[in-house]
Amino acid sequence: MSKTAKADDRGRIVIPHEIREKYGDRYRIVELDDRVELLPLKDDPLEGLRDAIGDAFDGRSIAEIKQAARDDAREHAIEEVTEAQN
Repeated sequence: MSKTAKADDRGRIVIPHEIREKYGDRYRIVELDDRVELLPLKDDPLEGLRDAIGDAFDGRSIAEIKQAARDDAREHAIEEVTEAQN
């Protein structure tokens, strides 16, 4: 399906009814080099994440996923600092 929309004088774009019915009312706006995309957001953020990456987080709570992400980011930052010092 392809639709055309135009922003009004306040920058608002109306998403056609058929699209809202299919994908919902919440979207993430992603700015890429050559375009802007709207990605539908799920009511459950983990459901959207699971749709994107499969079952990698099955059985893990949001707190556990956040902590793992923080730990990985910390390790990555330490590695970068160590490499920069050498």
